[in-house]
Amino acid sequence: MWTGPKHCGKTTSAKKLAQAARTEGFNVAGLLAPSLYRNSKLLGFDVLDLQNQTRAPLARRKISQSKAGPFNFIADGIKLGNAVLSAEATKSADLIIVDEFGPIELNNGGWRRNVDSLLISSNAVVLLVIRRELSDTVRQLYTDVPCQELAATEKNSIDEVIAILKNRRHHFEEENV
Repeated sequence: MWTGPKHCGKTTSAKKLAQAARTEGFNVAGLLAPSLYRNSKLLGFDVLDLQNQTRAPLARRKISQSKAGPFNFIADGIKLGNAVLSAEATKSADLIIVDEFGPIELNNGGWRRNVDSLLISSNAVVLLVIRRELSDTVRQLYTDVPCQELAATEKNSIDEVIAILKNRRHHFEEENV
């Protein structure tokens, strides 16, 4: 789990992690959900495919607030995100980043189905970007999945993920000698 408070830079640090992992020769898949701002006001989020940099609108702020939340979700962004997190798209990945795994996923929506599948079937490290206040809930949801929580904005967190990836690579190479 890649955690931190709302709007603290989790996505920015996940992007840096993806770059660092690629520099070390790892295949990175998954998605980022960069924020869109205008005049210091949050307008919404896009979805960005980490493998080919395809981008689509994911959510835009509603004109009027409602009980359903402040954002309208856009079908093109949801479709791209689910395609990016499919077993086919992630099959050769060493690291799969899912930004963000939040309240929608905890209510069985968004990327939840794909994340459940990846956690069961993928050999990759699956990194869930989550708000710190949701970390206990996510941990309870996936009690059978080995989990480590890292503070997204601490530089050593990137180094820790790279070390995990290197250890997995070394273990895999030993098994195949």
